[in-house]
Amino acid sequence: MMARRRRIGILVCALSAAAASLGLAANNSPRLDPRDEAISAPGMPNLGIEPALRPDLSTSGNPLWAIPLKSLSATRERPIFLPSRRAPAPAVAAAYVEPPKTAPPPPEPDRPALRLVGVVTGTADGFAVFISDTTRDIIRLKTGEGHEGWILRSVKAREAVLEKNRRSAVIELPQPAGSQK
Repeated sequence: MMARRRRIGILVCALSAAAASLGLAANNSPRLDPRDEAISAPGMPNLGIEPALRPDLSTSGNPLWAIPLKSLSATRERPIFLPSRRAPAPAVAAAYVEPPKTAPPPPEPDRPALRLVGVVTGTADGFAVFISDTTRDIIRLKTGEGHEGWILRSVKAREAVLEKNRRSAVIELPQPAGSQK
């Protein structure tokens, strides 16, 4: 019994809301658009609209619709939702700044800046010891390891083969002093 009363109450509320919305729609003429700036209120300038083309303000549901938006300059000059009550500054387009031109990177050297000072060969792996020409540091590489993009591919008795970007460089041990080649 209580569930039926509840359903009837919901139905009555829904019908009331629908009837109220229909009543509002009947009072507001669809001919008037609040965004229409051509409508003028009594005492306002004509704005070039013929009296025959002006909508009848007595049939509209809202007399404020008759005020053109352009005539509300105080709203634009002193906006109510900004704390300063000052209009925002007009947007200024930023001047185009050309990015600085960068020089192309120098070409990569054909050989690594390394001098071979020792090799250790094994059945599976090999090691090579280098001295950097630029920093004078000692660099130890195992087969497959790399330095500045150059990867040690193989080690033989007196040479090491390094590879970078499909280019290979063979670095040999210097000849011992007093020996002839």
